[in-house]
Amino acid sequence: MKKRAIVLLLLCIGVLFCACSSEGLPSDVPLRVYFLDVGQGDCILIRTREGDILIDSGPESEQGRLCMRLASLGVKELRLAVFTHPDEDHIGGADGILSQFPTREIWMSQPERADPNESEHILWSAAEACGAEILTVSEGKLWRLGDALLYVLAPSAIAAEDPNESSVVLKLTCGEATAIFTGDVGAEGERALVEKYGAHLSCQLYKAGHHGSSTSSSADFLRAMSPTWAIISCEAGNAYGHPHGETLLRLAEVGATVCRTDLSGDVIFDCDGAVFIPINE
Repeated sequence: MKKRAIVLLLLCIGVLFCACSSEGLPSDVPLRVYFLDVGQGDCILIRTREGDILIDSGPESEQGRLCMRLASLGVKELRLAVFTHPDEDHIGGADGILSQFPTREIWMSQPERADPNESEHILWSAAEACGAEILTVSEGKLWRLGDALLYVLAPSAIAAEDPNESSVVLKLTCGEATAIFTGDVGAEGERALVEKYGAHLSCQLYKAGHHGSSTSSSADFLRAMSPTWAIISCEAGNAYGHPHGETLLRLAEVGATVCRTDLSGDVIFDCDGAVFIPINE
């Protein structure tokens, strides 16, 4: 805990220094999506003119760098923070984020469990301390911010035994442009999504499930989505071998262009209300 307190103090200092170099959203871009490089983990920032949305917060080891990156982008508060499921590589940086950036609303995949892991316990403590409204969300939840519309596609009201299969799955729309973010949902959850939504899963931008693991991005799911772009968030030389060759092959078979944080760092897309366009900063 002493180590964590020191990290949080350094974050405060870092945010103050970074605030002077913030960048805004271009006036002709209603929405921008950042797939932030947090090593072996997930963190996605969705920017609109009306505010910012964060999906997951990467591992604890990347917490300081992530907070400084958000500050450098000009993030001052979060209208919404979504924590897809209680794995450390998705929520480890949450306490730093929630302590540095005022957050209005937080979505969780399930209530706090009776036997939470350490990262989950720290997340819930930070969420309760920051004063945000905390909601356990399930399919059917709808949320609008400016031109962005978020639909919760999963989980169902009944949580799966495997936290990965209870990941919050989101569909983002901005005009005609669509994106799907799946946390670590695996083939079982993907099968349920295909059965429930079918062609409504069609999207241009897909955050590949479980860092490109072969247990996600199943063939039927990819065919239902038919994404133009697939983004894989993973660490170079990671111990899991992500992304797996089978996943890359399946993505190629549906014609998806793959972008990877382990190769490119942050992966960024602008949306003009019709399509998602990759950009370099």
